[in-house]
Amino acid sequence: MKALLIGSIMAALATSANATSPKLNSTTPPGAQRGTELTLNLNGARLDDAPEIVFTGPGIKVLKIESAKTNSLKATIKIAPDCALGEHQLRVRTASGVSDLRTFWIGAYPSVSEFEPNNERVKAHQISLGTTINGTAGGEDTDYFRVEAKKGQRISAEVEAIRLGRAMLDAFLAIRDSDGKVLASADDTTLLMQDAAVSILAPKDGAYYIEMRDGTYSGTESAYRLHIGNFPRPTMVYPLGGQAGETISFHFIGDTTGDFAQKIKLPAQPEDKFGLIAEQDGQLAPSPNWVRVSSFGNELESEPNDTKETATAHYGELPIAFNGVISKKNDVDWFKFTAKKGQALDINLYARRLRSPMDSVMELFDAKGGRIDGNEDGAGADSVLKFNPPADGDYLIKVRDQLEQSGPEFAYRVEIVPQEARVVMSIPQVARNESQARQFITVPRGNRFATMMSAKRANFAGDLQYSAADLPSGVKLLADTLPGKQELEPVVFEATADAPITGKFVELAAQPTETGKAVQSRFIHDVEFVAGPNNTYYYATREDHLYVSVCESAPFSIRIEEPRAPLVQYGALDLKIIAERREGFNEPINVKMMWNPPGVGSLPDITIPKGSNSAIYSLNAKAETEPRKWKIAVLASATVKGGPVFVSSQLATLETAEPFVVGTVSPVIVSPGQEAKLICKLDQRKPFEGKARVRVLGLPEKITAADVNITSADKEVVIILKVDASVAPGSYRNFLCSADVMHNAHVIPHNLAAGAVIRVVPPKKGEAPKKVATAK
Repeated sequence: MKALLIGSIMAALATSANATSPKLNSTTPPGAQRGTELTLNLNGARLDDAPEIVFTGPGIKVLKIESAKTNSLKATIKIAPDCALGEHQLRVRTASGVSDLRTFWIGAYPSVSEFEPNNERVKAHQISLGTTINGTAGGEDTDYFRVEAKKGQRISAEVEAIRLGRAMLDAFLAIRDSDGKVLASADDTTLLMQDAAVSILAPKDGAYYIEMRDGTYSGTESAYRLHIGNFPRPTMVYPLGGQAGETISFHFIGDTTGDFAQKIKLPAQPEDKFGLIAEQDGQLAPSPNWVRVSSFGNELESEPNDTKETATAHYGELPIAFNGVISKKNDVDWFKFTAKKGQALDINLYARRLRSPMDSVMELFDAKGGRIDGNEDGAGADSVLKFNPPADGDYLIKVRDQLEQSGPEFAYRVEIVPQEARVVMSIPQVARNESQARQFITVPRGNRFATMMSAKRANFAGDLQYSAADLPSGVKLLADTLPGKQELEPVVFEATADAPITGKFVELAAQPTETGKAVQSRFIHDVEFVAGPNNTYYYATREDHLYVSVCESAPFSIRIEEPRAPLVQYGALDLKIIAERREGFNEPINVKMMWNPPGVGSLPDITIPKGSNSAIYSLNAKAETEPRKWKIAVLASATVKGGPVFVSSQLATLETAEPFVVGTVSPVIVSPGQEAKLICKLDQRKPFEGKARVRVLGLPEKITAADVNITSADKEVVIILKVDASVAPGSYRNFLCSADVMHNAHVIPHNLAAGAVIRVVPPKKGEAPKKVATAK
């Protein structure tokens, strides 16, 4: 993972007594020019005790924080001259918590603010080439900007609208001449998604107009940043990657002046997605083209390679990356590589993931042309194959576009690598379509905070143990071993009472418990900013470190009273949840079970009422619940200072076990006003102490049964049912036999049997009420 630097300033810590996380909605402006110093206004809630603004990545320094109010914060920031262009991420950390992540965009040009009216060409805002406009648009609003250009001069415009992550502003750009004729226009783009870029060579000296609006005249009024200049705006780059540390001549494709080459040194470490900023004549593209940085080298396609006989070949060792372009109609590219028997391989095609328009189809063949496998959409629109060579020798890959489209922008990259054990960790979303809620760690002093952690394994199935390097002082991570067949479990972060109120990015790791075995592990957090249809999203960004902070103490804590008995299959268990309240805090506390072991069920949440210090969380276990010891935790929240405060319990041990006894119940036929025997056959699994009380639960109204005691030697239990004369004939279900079994001086509820039926039938004519002998 790449290193993270933080631009921040520490101010005097607030002394408020409660921990309630701040909320950051937006920044004004949404971005700025590198090499400048400016005042940044942050808008949200509960921002008045902020000692720090946290920027990920180098280049942005917070000089001072001032005018901190509940709903706003003002800071002076300094942007380095070499600060990376494009998106940067930030959070606000207060003494009471951490805000959601927002973005801030860095450009190469000085910024000006849009001013109205400019919704007609005759009212266009006059600017110079080499300017960034901070504006707003949406609905029926159209903004016009006028520039002067010489014949043959490049005019380019690129907008950051939906990429600001604020609203569904689907930008449309057009360049018009002095008569209003559209010379170029763009709506959605492959490179910029719902954002747009346009570029022309001025056909004559004179005025030109850049039009900016929502593409459907229906978007939400929202901020945008519009760059207007004579910068290059290539739409694709080739090859789509290279080896870490190498200097590679990349060909930028799709610029209005034609393609051009640029030598760029890649970073020293591999990266899944690395941005290349195109530069020409000292002018920089506002945002990057994307490539892969790998630990291995490239093979570039050599035309013709449209048959297996002319395949571009690599006879060296693996891994290797083949790079090509589906450049003409009906183009098909073939590649040849050598593999060894039993060497399990991952074959990944990268195109759409690097903003190529290609919708790939990839097929695998043996040396004679016999098809082995194929894939179309294994990773979105990109193709993925897993291959275990049956013999040493040559193999072939065939690549084409599924829709038979083509062009110089249809670049792709095929990486063939030996399979490696990998683990990708993430915090699952706690609410639907909410990718930021509780996706970072905020631990109140002297308290705990729990989260669910997901570990998705690839090419590995063993047990894992979590660890976190360089946690904030006074914080420790508590986690159970994650069994190989599980993907989810709760983890708890705990802070001492005197832990410094601070925060930092940490590297979370998951490693096998098996001695001598290691896997590549990484943490990711995908932040979905603008939702799309069918649970998709139009724009998202990614964090690759976990942010952990310590905040001021909370007015309550929570713990689970460790259960003294196991939860048995078919059984139930009452967990006692205990709250410790600070004097004066009397609010209701919501308690949510973080996670139920497989086969264990419970309510989603319970409430410790106002004025109470405990509540019962009832658990039940299915027949298939695995007998073993698990770690569980509950997360508690209460409203403090107008916002939620979260704390968690410890990791408590819950043992699930086989039942001591189970049973089966025979159907019962009885008439109103009569008595009948309910016979439950017992399957004694383990001895238990003394006597167990057997009850019938869920009986219909006016059908009663007295409790009966059994011992571990009994083979059946007979329970007398008394049916009132007013009970209507019919079949009655949904009742069960329950047994309270004593073990280690503790009651363990068992659900003995369920699923039987009591049939109440009309009595025969003249038949008197029937009684049966009372069971002993």
